Amino acid sequence: MPTLTINGKEITVDPGTTVLRAAAMLGIDIPHFCYHPALSVPANCRMCLVEIEKARKLEPSCYAKVGEGMVVHTESPKVIAARRAVLEFILVNHPVDCPICDQAGECKLQDYYVAYDSQPSRVAVPKVGKAKAYPIGPRVVFDGERCILCTRCVRFCDEITGTSELTVAERGDHSEIRTFPGKELDNPYSMNVTDICPVGALTTRDFRFKCRVWLMSSTDSICTGCAKGCNVHLEHFQGEAQRYRPRFNPEVNEYWMCDAGRMSYLELHADRLPSLRVLEDSELSWPRAARKVAALLGEKATGEGVAFVASAQSSCEGLMAGREFVRTMLDDAPVFWTGRPDGDGDAFLIRADKNPNRAGLAGIFGVEVLAQDAHRLLQELERGAIRVLYMMDSTLPFTSDEMKRFRAAVEKLELFVLQAPRRGGLDDLADVLLPSTTHAEQDGSFVNEDGLLQSFWAAYRPRTQALADWEVFVRLARGADRELSFSDFESLHGALHAEQGAAQDAGE
Repeated sequence: MPTLTINGKEITVDPGTTVLRAAAMLGIDIPHFCYHPALSVPANCRMCLVEIEKARKLEPSCYAKVGEGMVVHTESPKVIAARRAVLEFILVNHPVDCPICDQAGECKLQDYYVAYDSQPSRVAVPKVGKAKAYPIGPRVVFDGERCILCTRCVRFCDEITGTSELTVAERGDHSEIRTFPGKELDNPYSMNVTDICPVGALTTRDFRFKCRVWLMSSTDSICTGCAKGCNVHLEHFQGEAQRYRPRFNPEVNEYWMCDAGRMSYLELHADRLPSLRVLEDSELSWPRAARKVAALLGEKATGEGVAFVASAQSSCEGLMAGREFVRTMLDDAPVFWTGRPDGDGDAFLIRADKNPNRAGLAGIFGVEVLAQDAHRLLQELERGAIRVLYMMDSTLPFTSDEMKRFRAAVEKLELFVLQAPRRGGLDDLADVLLPSTTHAEQDGSFVNEDGLLQSFWAAYRPRTQALADWEVFVRLARGADRELSFSDFESLHGALHAEQGAAQDAGE
């Protein structure tokens, strides 16, 4: 294993490691544009040049491999002069429109200019004009004048999606990223090019001119679009989600996420249940509502004909609390489950199972519960076997005809309790409405299709009376003067980890 010295610091690395990577291991950041750890290395931007002793010239650190006894300088006068020259060359035709660019605040060109160049251009000729605000695809907009031709987007389409929509056309200062004739940037992962673009050349139509990045806060979260459970940054401003960006996790999604999952953040604020309602009373606090609901359940939810519906959209903590609630308050009523219907999938990240926590549901309630799906629930309702229904979440995998049948059956119930973040077309039928939070408003976890328990955290507080599912169950139990075996998130989350660990040990 070769040992080298970078800026006076010694490090031993694996053979074949690049100088840029070795420097990163030492905490030394070498500026770069074209390099991306998941893509091939063209070494075309020349921003990562470093001085290697005994070498005839400066070397691109993204491409140069380490060698035994190598001595590298990343901030020598020669290197600084080279970086300033590269930046000046890039900026010759750049519009320098930072005040109106969505990339401002997270632009590498902007950062490096401040760090290394910070001088006015010496070129007084008119700039070369290129495409402005050109819709290169249905979800991505291209600004050719901002492009620095790093080719990350081209390599992404060639090497990651294999769709090869993009290329570099023309030559010299007229070179430009374009789609091939008859094509547009329209693959299921197209919006990833906006993440890897180091400048503001590629932006999403959804986020253009929406919110300045320095105003937003970022919270680590999980995409709920399918069972893959891609790790994301949930970025928000004043209690409203603004976008998802993929968060690196080598075990799940690496650097990427699909477009459908990225746009699923829009559901976080859509169709929300507005407030508590118990029968006709909508002017309620949670303590009063809990007592009234507990009294209703004590009166109606005894004996035969009671059913509980868990949700594959809910967190593991909510499902564990629901399981104990069924045992404590519903006399071990039969459990059904609901969620989104299956859809399209692929061999990369998109899964046909559009529920983030089906595996968690099966682990908590037992795999046999998966046979008790929403269609089986509809059958039981239509044959009159259920008179009291407590439903966790309003998401149903029904066609329009099946939804009509479900509504007709629910109208005949003695008591229908809906605990959900969204109306889902069922709020008008419910005798009791209990608003719950989305995953963006609570701490919790999901189990993805590979059995990996992944945590997420509350990004902002709900604007309504919504509570996390587990807290709703705790309050209802207290309304009946009963206590569940936990009273806070920490104890519940600890019990979840212990239970999952025991299940894994038994499986081994």
